[in-house]
Amino acid sequence: MNRKVLLAALFSVASSTALLAKEPTPIPEMQGANKATSGSATMKCLVDTPAWDNWGYGRCFSVGHARSTTAYFQIEGGPSNFRVYWSDSRCSQNSKSCSLPIYQYQSINLTADVLDLSNNSFSSVSATAHYEGYH
Repeated sequence: MNRKVLLAALFSVASSTALLAKEPTPIPEMQGANKATSGSATMKCLVDTPAWDNWGYGRCFSVGHARSTTAYFQIEGGPSNFRVYWSDSRCSQNSKSCSLPIYQYQSINLTADVLDLSNNSFSSVSATAHYEGYH
């Protein structure tokens, strides 16, 4: 069996097992990843597949047959009066969410500077989405 297929299958089983638990199982190296101090913004992402996908803070990963799918990024928290300066020009400055096409074996690292228009302060957030293919 191809190592990539085996790795993808193991990851899929591990992810499914975590979904069945009552409480989500935190991944130690991701605890606190991209979490800022209280009251500031964080970014989460999700790679959409036919499976039951989970949002991840700071990074997300999915495996699928389709050559391409959509990666969703969302900023949580932060100011209510804001402007977002995304690292990808396809994302809107007036929205705290962005969706981008993602292809098999591709990673997208999206960063955003969130401007609080009430006091002109910035906070920066980022997340990386990865889509792995299998055949």
